Amino acid sequence: MGGRPIKYFPESATIHSLAVQNGRMRSWRRCDAQERGYMSNRLEAVVADIVEGIRGALMKHDVTFDEYRQGIGYIMKTVEAGELPLMIDAFLNTTICQIENRNFGGSTSTLEGPYFLDDAPFVEGALKTYEDDRHEPLLLRGRVLDLAGAPVADAVVDVWHSTPDGHYGGFHNNIPRDFYRGKLRTDAAGGYEVRTTVPVAYKIPDQGPVGALLEAMGRHSWRPAHVHYKVRAPGFHTLTTQAYFEGGEYVDSDCCEGVHSELIHADVRESGIKVIETDFELAPALAHAAAAA
Repeated sequence: MGGRPIKYFPESATIHSLAVQNGRMRSWRRCDAQERGYMSNRLEAVVADIVEGIRGALMKHDVTFDEYRQGIGYIMKTVEAGELPLMIDAFLNTTICQIENRNFGGSTSTLEGPYFLDDAPFVEGALKTYEDDRHEPLLLRGRVLDLAGAPVADAVVDVWHSTPDGHYGGFHNNIPRDFYRGKLRTDAAGGYEVRTTVPVAYKIPDQGPVGALLEAMGRHSWRPAHVHYKVRAPGFHTLTTQAYFEGGEYVDSDCCEGVHSELIHADVRESGIKVIETDFELAPALAHAAAAA
């Protein structure tokens, strides 16, 4: 997939630049000594466990010195190609989503991916699509609720998905950034609805080191067709998730392992139009922080 480079992280981000408190990002410099001590201890613990896990895998598989050096060379090539974030996302992002699901509850979270744009416009009725888009019409609708089932009014639901040729607006082939994406605001009953067209399966970038690694492992680089959602409301934990199509290609073998059975939607049609109806349950923003206190 050609287009402008994808920025996964702020250019100013460093290992000590950000800290998290009560679900909000804070500058490392603004943390007091106690907070800095906690973050340093947590960093040491996490890194030590990662290193121990890698060492265990090396020992388990009797990795040779030549293989070890080849691995270092591969990592260097991946960095030079600008694909290190892609590699980390492809193998580890789904684990972070599992942690989110365990700690917060609510609807199932899954991958955000690199093609989210926070400045997508609010839309009513339909997402912008190609003028000559003759792909299958799709209706997205549902409600945003709290964990007790009460509606969440004025929630913001970001929706975005691929074009019929497997690209993303604002990233590939000079497609306008407001195509196939937009923000919806829920009504008093928590409802949202928007029309668009059915997305397609596509490959993650596969002409560089990450694609070569997947191929060498006997895997493919395809993601199944999906619709992205990011649901936000004051007082609630942000939900990032996706919807997949039952029977779609690669649903059972997503290269990024982002598919969960509860996110797969049956083929439902109304007046000949395909419909995905998804109700989102949002967890309180401080649920995890309160549980940990």
